[in-house]
Amino acid sequence: MYDAERDIGLEPFDPEFDSRFFYRGFQHASALSFLDRASQAGESVVALTGAAGTGKRSTLKHFLREGGNRFRSAHLDEIPEDGHEFLQAVLEVFGFGPVEAERNELRNLLSVFFVQVQQEGQQLLLHIHNPPGFSEDVAEEILWLTGDQAKNGSIRLILTGAEELDRVLDSPRMAVLADRLRLRHRLHPLSAREVHDYLYFRLSAAGCGRPADVFSSLVATAIYAASTGVPGIVNQLAAGLLEASKGPAGKAMDVDLVKSLAAKMGLAGVDAVGVECRLVISLEGEPFLEVPVGRDKLLIGRHSFNDISLRDNSVSRHHAIVVPDGGAWVIVDLNSTNGTMVNDKPVRQQALSDGDEIRIGRFDLVFEGGPAVGKGQPPEDTDMRRTVVLNEQTKAVS
Repeated sequence: MYDAERDIGLEPFDPEFDSRFFYRGFQHASALSFLDRASQAGESVVALTGAAGTGKRSTLKHFLREGGNRFRSAHLDEIPEDGHEFLQAVLEVFGFGPVEAERNELRNLLSVFFVQVQQEGQQLLLHIHNPPGFSEDVAEEILWLTGDQAKNGSIRLILTGAEELDRVLDSPRMAVLADRLRLRHRLHPLSAREVHDYLYFRLSAAGCGRPADVFSSLVATAIYAASTGVPGIVNQLAAGLLEASKGPAGKAMDVDLVKSLAAKMGLAGVDAVGVECRLVISLEGEPFLEVPVGRDKLLIGRHSFNDISLRDNSVSRHHAIVVPDGGAWVIVDLNSTNGTMVNDKPVRQQALSDGDEIRIGRFDLVFEGGPAVGKGQPPEDTDMRRTVVLNEQTKAVS
C-alpha cells in the first residue's frame, strides 16, 4: 500500500511506464490514432514530436502493447555514422547478437528475417528517439530497409523527439528521406481541464476512491499552472506533493505547498501559481473549473490545443484570447462564429474588471482579480484570428 491513509494502493505518478496509468485524453488518443492509421496505411517512416515530457514514448509503448502480436518492435539508442555498422546495430536490437559480415550479407540476413516476420503476420517496427540526424551512408540503408529494395518485407521506422527533431527532419541533409517521411504528429501540453482529469484518473487507477480529496480543484489548478500542462512535469510535481504531505508530520496539501515545491524544482510556471486573477467557468449555471490568469496569454476555444478547452460546438476552435495590456487584462474575440459577450454586450476587445461576466457559447466565465502583471499586447490580425469552424455533432464538455 503506497499511502494507506489516503487509500492509494499504488504509486500513482511513477515515471516508469505502466499501461494502467496511460491517460487517453484528446492529445494522446489522437497520437494513438495517428500511429494506427500510419500502420494501417503502410507508411514506412513517421515522426511523433513534442516538448520533453509530453508523453511521446509512453504513447508509443501503449500503442505497441495494444497491438500485441501484431508488431515485432525494437529500440535503437545510438545511430552510427557508418551504414554497415547501422545494419549490424539493427540486427542486434532484433536479437541476432553481434554479426560480423559484409554489408551485402547483412542485407541478405535481414531479407530472410523480413520474410519470416511477414509469414508470421507481423509488422517490424524500429523506434529511434531523438536522432541527431543520419549520415548519407545510413540514410541509404534506411531507404533500403523501409522501401522496395528490401525484397519480401521491410521495416517501419518510428522517430520520436522534441523540437530539435523537427529541425533535424527539416534540414537539407534529411532531404533524401523526404519521400519516405510523409506523416508527422505533434503532442502538445494538456489544457487546464485535462490536467484535472489526468490527476484524478491516475489517482483512481492507483486505487484512490476519492481523488478530489487528495488534490482539491484549487490544488489541481495550481499544479496545471506550475507544470504548464506538461504530463512529465505534472507527474514529478504531483509525486513530490504526495510525499511532502504524507503521514502525521506531512505538510498541508494546499496552493502554498504547490508553489513552494514548484519553486524548488525551478518550474517555469511557478509565477502563475496562486495568482489573484482567475476565470471561474460554468456550464448552464454549474461551476466546474477555475483557471488562474497568470501568464502572458490565455487562449480559449474548442480545440484541446487551447489553454482553456471548451469542447462544444457553440465554441469556435480558437474563440478568444485573454492578454495583458497597459496594466489590465483584455479579452479579444478571435473572429469567432458566435461572438464573445462581456456583461451581456458583444465585444471585439474589452478590458476586464473584477466580477465581469464573459459569455462564450454555452459557457459563462467570471473574471475575478485585479490588474495584469504581464507586458503583452493584444494580438493583431494574424492567422490565429482566422478561426476554423468544424461541422461536427455537439460534444460533451471534457
